[in-house]
Order: sequence, then structure tokens, then C-alpha cells
Amino acid sequence: MTLFAFYVVVITLGILSMGFQLLASRLLNPHFGSSIIVWAWLISTFLAAFSAGSMIGGWISNLAPEPRRRGQLAGAAVAVVTLGLTAIAGRAMLNGIEANFADVSVALLMSCVGIFFLPVAALSTFGPQCVQYLASRGTPPGKASGVIYGVSTLGNIAGVMLTAFALIPNFRVSTLLYLWLTVALVSLSALVRLLRTSSSA
Repeated sequence: MTLFAFYVVVITLGILSMGFQLLASRLLNPHFGSSIIVWAWLISTFLAAFSAGSMIGGWISNLAPEPRRRGQLAGAAVAVVTLGLTAIAGRAMLNGIEANFADVSVALLMSCVGIFFLPVAALSTFGPQCVQYLASRGTPPGKASGVIYGVSTLGNIAGVMLTAFALIPNFRVSTLLYLWLTVALVSLSALVRLLRTSSSA
């Protein structure tokens, strides 16, 4: 039952990460459109966040139990707070950036990095820690890595399809951002509790 809950959370985080990219594109659209340039900046920002978050998560997973616990709480807090800021003030931040930066590329860089980088990076810190969790329960590290990133990628696919075909056509983006915040809060709270069982490993 514990492993089932663990995999549900891993899939959910995958859904949140890639679904958030589509929500980000809808936030950017009124200000910058949806050209290939916009998508290039957005995809690059998300990939950079995945990379940075994975490296930070790998570092956290090798800490001693108590610092590791603090790192997990910090990652969860950053994800929730920044998702909350995006939901509450994302449009106002975009209005301010658009008004203050005439160059479109600079404005897009400021928007993508300033609004979307931190929540995605914070969510991504938990990937390596989930691998560590499975390894601590006896799964060989290579297999644990393959399982976690395979399951997470299935969540990514589900996030794209669910957000594109079911959520965005039927709900306001502002409503969906609050949904993302709520699901992230619940999922990360559950994951931090699950990871605690391996903190003494």
C-alpha cells in the first residue's frame, strides 16, 4: 500500500510538471503570443529547471538524515510558495514585465525565469530522492532510476494530454493554477512523509 501511494505521488508530480508548461503557455499568450520563439524560451526554461532541480535533488538525497529532511521541506516549500505566487500574481507580474522591457526576448526571459523556473526546479528535486527511496528499500539503483523516471514520464504524458484536452478547454487558467497549487501541496506533503521512512537509511 505504501509503494502504491508512492507511485501515485510520482505520477502526480509528473502531471504537475508538464501540465504546468501548458498553463504557462496560456499565461504568456495574451502578452507574447504563441510563436515558435515563445515556445523556445518556455521549453528551454523548463528543461533548465528540470536539470537544475535534478542536480540539487541528487545532492539532497546524499545528505545525512536531518539535513536531508530539511532539504526536502525546503524544496516542498519553494514549490508551493512559487506556485502560489504564480496563481495569485502571475498575470500582474507579466503585465509589469511587458511594460518595463521593450525587447521581446528579454521580456520572455524575465517572464519564464522569474515566474516558471523556481516551481519546476523545486518539483524536480524530488526525482532523485524518489530513486533514493526505492534504492533504500532494496531495489537496485539502476532499476530504481529507470522505474522512477519511467513512471514520472508517464505522468508527464498524462499531464500534457489531460491539461490540453480536458482542463484548459473547460476551466479558466486562473482556476487551474489554484488547482495545481492545491494538488502540489497535498502531493508534496504526502511525499515528504513517505521519504521520511528512508531518512535513517
